[in-house]
Formats: sequence, structure tokens, C-alpha cells
Amino acid sequence: MRDFLEEVKKLVQINSVTATGNEEIANYLQDRMRDSGIKTQLQQVSHSIEGVSKRQFNVIGILGDPLVDKKTKKGLLLNTHLDTVGPGLLSNWTETGNDPFRATIKNGRVYGLGTADVKIDFLCKLRAVEKFREKKLKQPIYLVGSCGEEIGMFGTRYLIQSGILNPKYAVCAEPSDLSIIYAHKSLNIFKVLISYQMVSKDARGFNRKISIESFGKSAHGSYPHLGLNAVHQLIDLLRDSMDQGYEMKFTHLEGGETVNKVPDRARAELYLTAHQFEDYKRFLKDLISQTGMEQSFKMEASGSDNVGIRFLPDSVFECASRISDHFRKMAHHFSKVSDPSYNPPHSTINLGTLKQTPAGLELLFDLRILPDQDENLIEKEIMKDVQNIASSYSTLNITASRTRTNPGLNMTAEHDLVRICKDALLAAGLNVKIDKKATSTEAAQYFKAGCESVVFGPGLSMGNSHSPNEYNILEHLEHASAFYEKLIERVCL
Repeated sequence: MRDFLEEVKKLVQINSVTATGNEEIANYLQDRMRDSGIKTQLQQVSHSIEGVSKRQFNVIGILGDPLVDKKTKKGLLLNTHLDTVGPGLLSNWTETGNDPFRATIKNGRVYGLGTADVKIDFLCKLRAVEKFREKKLKQPIYLVGSCGEEIGMFGTRYLIQSGILNPKYAVCAEPSDLSIIYAHKSLNIFKVLISYQMVSKDARGFNRKISIESFGKSAHGSYPHLGLNAVHQLIDLLRDSMDQGYEMKFTHLEGGETVNKVPDRARAELYLTAHQFEDYKRFLKDLISQTGMEQSFKMEASGSDNVGIRFLPDSVFECASRISDHFRKMAHHFSKVSDPSYNPPHSTINLGTLKQTPAGLELLFDLRILPDQDENLIEKEIMKDVQNIASSYSTLNITASRTRTNPGLNMTAEHDLVRICKDALLAAGLNVKIDKKATSTEAAQYFKAGCESVVFGPGLSMGNSHSPNEYNILEHLEHASAFYEKLIERVCL
């Protein structure tokens, strides 16, 4: 176990945040599999996502017959995505000394970014696969570390489209509390873009520059109620300020780092007139004090020149605020349609990022939709409602689009793979648990391609993934390895 934990520490130490690329961790794991006598290959994955490193790789290990017949599905694919979301506010990582890349072991847990979601699960799978190096296999074992899961699953999509593997069964890693997940919600990403012209002009008395930061708590986008959305918090504060008569001219609005995570930071840069400046500082101080939110906001102020400032049009903040409110109302409406087999039992919405780009102000929303709700009908309603809002702003160009859809997983408890996995849990001496999941996973991509697929992994998801002080349970890591071993016996021997 000690050597295993040293490898865990090494994997956590390697920064594999999606946007930075995963080349280092892919090379490390390829060397690790080679040392174990496993055939390996790296598959470089191309993509066209702006602001994301092109150094993205799927790392593939094969035991057994390496030949792939495109007409015949065979073998067991064990898939773990190697990328992680960004860590967010480092000060929130109290269990790791404010360093999310320093794996820290305490009280039967290992803390660090990627411990639960999900890269160290690859080591659990590798421990199991290594035991079959000298065995005669009837079906091959494919061990895959994929890239790009957190921003569209582009690694798994690329792997499937390439046709280099054609497995019969796939087991994809996400923290599941050692349950077999046979169904989950779909993921739909919507972008609302507010386009405008920023024009340099005289400040005309707006000569007090202010920066206001909002600090929340991150959580997985499929569990938005477990986080504190810093963008919503900032919008509400600014709107309360304007309702009190403070006239603000904005130059910058931003918040969040990835759409599938509740944003823990947001920032507005704006200008006030000199005669309102002192009053506003007192108002803000009193408001924050009265609501007990001293740790939630930070304000910095400075003077400025009166010429050449590039302001957002006055209507942009109001428009963005109305769009945010609309999606919040939609989320409340979603809560009235319930399926208790999921947790949370309803569809959810998360405003993940507010981003200012050369094209305008961009809001990205993460919708997790129950399988019984019509995604296309929801899309039509969103388009209609956004255009209704847009009709109030003739000087702005407002568009809405669904930019990404990850399908739901719609396996049943009667599928062969679910039965095999239940047998493997029993053989490993574990409780047999099957469940559904709120998060979207790579298993749905394999299932869509005609491969029976489930989700399984050590650790907890809800309140843990995409959150500070992410952790896994050491006992779960041992149990996961035992399950994978028994699963391989049942499929491949």
C-alpha cells in the first residue's frame, strides 16, 4: 500500500487541469504500464477548443489479443479520465496547506485535486490489470487514460471515432461510492452572448474606479445547491447597489473558470462619480456587515483619468442580470418535476462562467436534464425566452445557442454488464449497490457507440467532486482494485 500511495502522490502532483494539457501524466502512465509489461500506445487527440492546450493524449494499455476487428466487439475497456477541473481558490484547500497538488493523507483519506474525480482510479485499475500479465486471456483488457473529459469528453469521442478499439464492455471511472451506475442525466451547455460596441469616451465625472470581487464556494455543476455561486452573489450585490440609486458604469465583468463547476470567484470593474464614492463605500460596508458576508466581498478603489475609458453600454449589466434571473427561475421550475431515483431528484441549472470576450459578454449555463424531460423542447423554450428579453435591448445583439450535449446513460439493471458487475462485487466481498447518477460521464459515449457501459469508482461525488478539499477514501481504493480484478476474471478469462 505504501508504494501505491507514493504513486498516488505523484499523480496528484502532476498538473493535469484540462486547459493545460495532459502530456506529462500520459507519458508517466505509459512508462508505468511499459514497466509492467503491458503493450502501450499514445493517441494524440486533436481539438479546436479555444484557450485549451493542444497537447492532449489518450494513453492506452492492452493485455491480450491486440488486433481489433471493427465488425466484432470484444474485450473489456477500463476507462479513467486523467484531466481535472481547475482548483479554484487555493485558500479553500485547507487540508492540503493551500496546495491542491500536494496529496495529503489524514484519517483514512487522501486529499488533493483529482483524488476522487478521478485520475488516481487509474492506479486502482492498473493494480488489478497487472495480476493478469501471465494469464491466458480469452478476451483482451484495454486500460485507457482519457483526456478532455471535463470540457466535452473530446478524448473519449476521439477514441471512439478512431476505431482503434472496439470493446464489448466498458467501465468508466467516476466517484460512485463503489456503486454500479447504470443510468445518469444528460448534460446540455447553453451559451448566451450579449454583443455590443465598447467605445472610448470621456468619463464625465465618473472618476472613481472600483473593483469588487465576490468569493463563493465551488461545487460540481450537477450539484449547484452544494456550492455558493459567486457570479449570482456579485450580480445581486450590484443590482442592490443600483436600486439604492448608485449610478455605475462598468468596464469589466467576469466570473468562474469552467461551466461544469459552481464559480467560487467573480469580479466587476466599474466607475462611480466622486460625490457618490464615499457614500457607496459606507453603504457597501454596512450591507456586508448586516448580512454577515464580510468574507464574501472585497473592494479596491482608485482614481482615474477622465478621458479614453472604454465603458460597457449602460444596458449590458441589466440585460445580463435579467438573463441570469431567467435561468434561476427555470431552475426553480425544474425542481417541481421529480424523479427520486436520482440525487438531486430533479434537473438542475448552473451558471458556470461569465466571460468578457472581444465578441461580447458570454454567459455559460450547465443544464443536467432528467431522461424523461425533452431536451429539444427545453432548448426551444430557452431560445424563445432569451429572444423575448433581447427585444427590450435594441442596441444589443443577443443570441442563445446549445453548444454541447453529452447524452444521458440509459442502461437498465437487466443488462449483462450490470449483472456481471454485481457478481464481481460479491466476489470481492463488497456490498452490491446499483444506482443512478446526476453527473454526465464517458460511459454514455461508449453506450451510444453500441457498447454496454457502466460507471464505477472509489470515493464520493456529491459535495466532493469539483470542490476544495476533494478527497478519496483509502479503503475505497483497495476495494476498487479488488472489484476490477474480479470483473476481469469474469469477462476476460
